[in-house]
Amino acid sequence: LYPTDRLPTFRMTSLKNIAATVVVGAACVHGFAPAALPSLSLRSAHTCSPLTGLKMQDSEEFKPLIPTKENPMAPDYAREPTQFERQGLVDSGKSDIEPIASLDGGFGGLTRRETIGTAGAAGAGLVGVLWAVTRNPGYDPKDTSRDAGAVAVDAEIMGTAEAKASLKSLQATKAKLAGLYDGFKADNNVALSEGLQSFSIVALRNDLNLLTTALDEDTQIKTDRISRVIIQDLVELDQAVKVKKDMGRTPKKVAATTKWFEQTTTDFDRFLAYFK
Repeated sequence: LYPTDRLPTFRMTSLKNIAATVVVGAACVHGFAPAALPSLSLRSAHTCSPLTGLKMQDSEEFKPLIPTKENPMAPDYAREPTQFERQGLVDSGKSDIEPIASLDGGFGGLTRRETIGTAGAAGAGLVGVLWAVTRNPGYDPKDTSRDAGAVAVDAEIMGTAEAKASLKSLQATKAKLAGLYDGFKADNNVALSEGLQSFSIVALRNDLNLLTTALDEDTQIKTDRISRVIIQDLVELDQAVKVKKDMGRTPKKVAATTKWFEQTTTDFDRFLAYFK
């Protein structure tokens, strides 16, 4: 296939290529695994020839390419300048930046919409509190013309069986409540929760609402409020009498129970006084 006179030259060229390939391969192997060929040390190479190694300074310390405990190779973000510092918008030596109005009209880091929304919510809450404090309850609290004994009760409604049953039920509830209070006075640690939970709030509300219809509309404004107060009194009293198992009532518990017993009894008397 080849001329006879050119065969030695071809062989020499092939051998040179093979030898160069071996040297380059050995250098690459040693670069990624230095222990593979100890005789070819790239650390001691001082030339730029890719066949023999990579150039390094004599004083340069060899550093591995993998992270170590001493050199984790992670950037120190705490010392890196921020984007605003690079652009010259803030001083790099100043660590604390005072909150100022933002460029879009907000304040304290908030946008204009967030600032207006927060201020609006706060304003609406303040208006609601002022309205609740100063609102008109619907009647003059000092007016006595609608008190018990000063108003007429519809005899026709009170003559019905439903009204009589409701009045009798309220009187029985008040009497039972007075009996529980007497037992509490005799023994501050007496069990009261079971007796109070026997009251039905739904039945009590129905009795109060039915009897209220026997009064005129102006008087119902006052009696409706008394009805709501009576129900709330019983709820507060039920919470006040609760104690932990095998533990007596503390002086604070005794004072709270006494307060709500008296309050509930007084409100029952205020409502029943309209139907005497």
